[in-house]
Amino acid sequence: MMDRGPRNYTSAYRLGWIDGRYREPCCFTHNDRLAALKAPSDRLDYYRGHRAGCEMRLSDGDLLEAS
Repeated sequence: MMDRGPRNYTSAYRLGWIDGRYREPCCFTHNDRLAALKAPSDRLDYYRGHRAGCEMRLSDGDLLEAS
């Protein structure tokens, strides 16, 4: 099955989703990608995307453990 990322979202959301889905978890205070976002709305979109990406990673991990 092909992994589908977010569509029709802002670039900040997509960046957060990719980080949450594929990058190793790290502290947001040391996240260079997040620091590059200046607008508060972009940072909020990043956080939302990151949470969604993490949830997808965790749900995929649960499926792999069950099989």
